[in-house]
Amino acid sequence: MSGPLKILAIDDEPAIAQSMRFIFSRPLYELASALDGDAALATMANETQPFDVVITDNNMPGVSGVELVRQLRERKFPGKIMVLSAHLSTEVRAAYQQLAVDAMLDKPFSVQALRAKIEQLAA
Repeated sequence: MSGPLKILAIDDEPAIAQSMRFIFSRPLYELASALDGDAALATMANETQPFDVVITDNNMPGVSGVELVRQLRERKFPGKIMVLSAHLSTEVRAAYQQLAVDAMLDKPFSVQALRAKIEQLAA
């Protein structure tokens, strides 16, 4: 891959959004963030180059993680999708599997596990 990996991280917890800035820093990564699904969709609509990876939480105000992924699939999002959440019940996991998400990771997570999963997706 040429250039940094372009990531959009969506999480309504400001602490998670802030920690993503440290986990995915330049020059290897180009990170944008959004606090909810609506903001994420707006951010994506304004980008000229698509994101390589979207990392989304499940429980968010407004558009849930499942609904966000559904909309990304309807819009033919070309990148990878990862769900990062503390609320991945069997039913929620099944919904994401039906939507063919590329990876799921439970919170709390280790920085090493998150980076390793992202590197797998980028390969």
